[in-house]
Amino acid sequence: MSSLLAFLALLVVICAALALFFRRKTSSLFPPSVPSALPWIGSALSYLSNPKEFLARCQKQYGSVYRLLLGGREVIVFSSTAAISSVYASEDAAPQAMHNQIFRAFIGRYPKDTGFSVEKVIFPLLDQVFSKRSLEDLVQPLAQMVFARVRNLTQMRSTQVSLMTFLAEPLYFAVNVVLFGNGYPSDSFDDFRVMDETMPERFFGKPYWFLPSVRARSRLIPRGIDYVQKMQTSTNNSALGTEFIQTLQKKGVSPEEAACHLLTFSWGLHANTQGTIFWFFLFLLSDPVALAAVRDEVDRAIKHEFGDLHGFLVDANFKNLDGPSFTLLTSAIMEVMRLTATFMGLRTATSDFDLKDSDKLVPVRKGEYLLGNVDAVHMDDSVYPNSHAFVYDRFVYCEGKLRTDGKPWFSFAAGRHMCKGRYLAMYELKVSAILSLYLFDITPVGGPPPPWWPPRSQRVNLGFPRMENIIVQLHPRDVVEGI
Repeated sequence: MSSLLAFLALLVVICAALALFFRRKTSSLFPPSVPSALPWIGSALSYLSNPKEFLARCQKQYGSVYRLLLGGREVIVFSSTAAISSVYASEDAAPQAMHNQIFRAFIGRYPKDTGFSVEKVIFPLLDQVFSKRSLEDLVQPLAQMVFARVRNLTQMRSTQVSLMTFLAEPLYFAVNVVLFGNGYPSDSFDDFRVMDETMPERFFGKPYWFLPSVRARSRLIPRGIDYVQKMQTSTNNSALGTEFIQTLQKKGVSPEEAACHLLTFSWGLHANTQGTIFWFFLFLLSDPVALAAVRDEVDRAIKHEFGDLHGFLVDANFKNLDGPSFTLLTSAIMEVMRLTATFMGLRTATSDFDLKDSDKLVPVRKGEYLLGNVDAVHMDDSVYPNSHAFVYDRFVYCEGKLRTDGKPWFSFAAGRHMCKGRYLAMYELKVSAILSLYLFDITPVGGPPPPWWPPRSQRVNLGFPRMENIIVQLHPRDVVEGI
């Protein structure tokens, strides 16, 4: 009996593979299909091992638009600016439910079916809380909290620290307090980092040594449940925590499930910001000219625009940080994001339609997946000369507008579904960079970095390239005397 069942299961798989094979063979010759010897799996293994390099090879061989088979999914990849913008703005292409995929990776299972859609229930809440107007009242104390987390380091003559911990922990703590209140387990940074380290393998289903992250998750979830339960009866009016939990509670979501959704959201809130600030300093430390220019701008701004550090901590609002006093800083942050941020948002065709790519029409069938290859335009020398180099003053930034001189810049996504936390993220990045540059001299342990630094990680990544831990030497600058 078991042999018969196994035979039938094998027969079903073979039939499905053959059906998919002939479907691909009979599809139009344009766009071209990337061949693969593996049925159903297709090019998934090559893609997951290094998405950037694999898509770059495909673009070079097949042009700006082509088809991939990724784990049973027919994916049309677009690599031109106009097509990418059209894909993410089209009403015929719906975004995938990424929250459920991240939930599975972080929590270890898919969300329980409670009859509500995160995109329809939580996203409108995020639009409200993360709007620039709403955040204006929230972020004012964030700079002071970040400073409070690093102040003890200014009292030391010199110390060695993990660069990631030094930059990311103060932001993790401060943002959690601002958005979720004092009851949130904001001292869970170490467990969060352990989870973040394995998220790419978890998300893509690759083998990894999971025991440390399982233990970290087993500590995080009970603390999250405790927070949710207390918030249901608390008068703590945190900006996001209360609304988030009450919204789920009205939909009949249990405290345990609400905690899992909240922890999943927390990963998305912190992971990309931490990756950006980490790589920002890696690039600055590898370019003494850029480091000196950005630091000089920070020093001038604090002295002439704010009077001193205390004035900055009091008046570090959106208007001041978005102004011309921090043009180079903002440009350098945007350049780091152009070089490192990998936006892999899939869209699903909700109907048959034709999408224009240059002078050709691309036939898209209902149910097919669409992917904009953002790296293709970010690394195009005709768009960004010397595109693979870190050019800290490549972008201009003025009066609160992300100005790219008409050039494509998709690091905060594109179309109708821009990153909802983009205003908060830019604020966090600027505050962290300003305080770190103003208060400390930072050098990699072992002396000046070699010309090839920062190194490029080849490990699978999710959002930002991953690297081994970098240890740096902190030396408080003369400006910290009397703080």
